[in-house]
Amino acid sequence: MEETPLSVYYQTVYLTKCPYTQESIFSSVQFLTYFSRIIALLSFPIQLLTAYCIWKRTPDNMKSVKASLMNLNFWCTVSLIASSFFMCPYLFFPYIAGFNAGVLTDLNVPTVVQFYISFSISFAMIVSMVLVFESRSSSISQNRFRIKTTSGRLIWTSLNFFGLIGLLIPILFDLPDQINAKMNILKTIPCPTIEFFTQPVLVLASEGFWETYDKYACITMYIGLTSEVLFFTSCCIYYLFISKNIQVSCQTRRLQIRCFYGIVLQTLIPVCLTFIPLTVSMNHSKGEEYNQPETNMVFITLCLQNSATSLSILIVHQPYRRFLKTKLWCKKKKISKIVHVSSHSL
Repeated sequence: MEETPLSVYYQTVYLTKCPYTQESIFSSVQFLTYFSRIIALLSFPIQLLTAYCIWKRTPDNMKSVKASLMNLNFWCTVSLIASSFFMCPYLFFPYIAGFNAGVLTDLNVPTVVQFYISFSISFAMIVSMVLVFESRSSSISQNRFRIKTTSGRLIWTSLNFFGLIGLLIPILFDLPDQINAKMNILKTIPCPTIEFFTQPVLVLASEGFWETYDKYACITMYIGLTSEVLFFTSCCIYYLFISKNIQVSCQTRRLQIRCFYGIVLQTLIPVCLTFIPLTVSMNHSKGEEYNQPETNMVFITLCLQNSATSLSILIVHQPYRRFLKTKLWCKKKKISKIVHVSSHSL
């Protein structure tokens, strides 16, 4: 190890005062990579089934949201595979620092490039979730705020995606001095896991301006995306439940309401799954005790969120749920007939 302040700290402080840092298996890189990849392998068939149901089993009354549901399931699948196999970030919360333990690291792809790819995929998935609400809102013909053209929707989607990317570009192109940034982290986290010293840890923002900028950039993203979801939801509520200017049949309106309920539920299920652990982890102050197992569990929960989103599409929407029940029921009936014939022949 090159003679740097970091290597001196490792030799004189870490090895003598932090002998039990890696005792927990839950804090290890192996636990993070193996568990996240198991989740991805188990989830992939579900996501393929979801894609099939959306493509082949979407009824006419849900055609307006078919493309957005397919888009959401696609980005959930890409996000899960990318985060579990290709990147697999190992982070040191509450600091904006970490390294990747996936295939791209084995291929010597720079960590900053991997983080940029990871952010891009995550933003695409988040925008896809908002797009589902926009599609449901714009499918209501009476809605004066609906986006009427494909080009208009493409412009809206692009503005959202590149707006999110644009907020983080300044951080990625003005990285702090890595040795000094890591030494600052060690002042409040004196005994991180050994990977902090042995792996190519990247500190995206050190204390000061850029850390404050990152905080307010995240707040801006949250407020902006939440405002859009609330706006589209409000449009749906008004035109489906309040407005007296009804230009569709009661049956069509009932189907539209059912689809709207399904979209809300399919979003709430994965959001609730991740909101509590993510909030608890992000709200840790830098003076509190360092907890790497908790950070790893938050990442695993985020992996589960991707699969939960796809699974919730299957469970919540009645056409897909009915299709699954039909297939399972037919399979049970076939098994029952085989057993019945066999026992009768005996």
